[in-house]
Amino acid sequence: MILSYRWRDQQRPDAATIEHLQRQADGGSDHPDNLALACKKCNDGREEIDWLTYRSLKRGEFKEYVRSVDQGAGAAE
Repeated sequence: MILSYRWRDQQRPDAATIEHLQRQADGGSDHPDNLALACKKCNDGREEIDWLTYRSLKRGEFKEYVRSVDQGAGAAE
């Protein structure tokens, strides 16, 4: 991961970014407890997925992902 003030370096996929664990769109704050360092590729790729599910997907832990989807479908019924 690279941390730089240069705009060109900040566009690299391995550039360091500040990520909100709970997205601001979902009510997350700028409090330090809600922030983490992530590479630009991961921060951009996460989109609307919660950070625990995204981490499981990145680590190949599909069982946790399938279980969370099943629980979400059960709650909607």
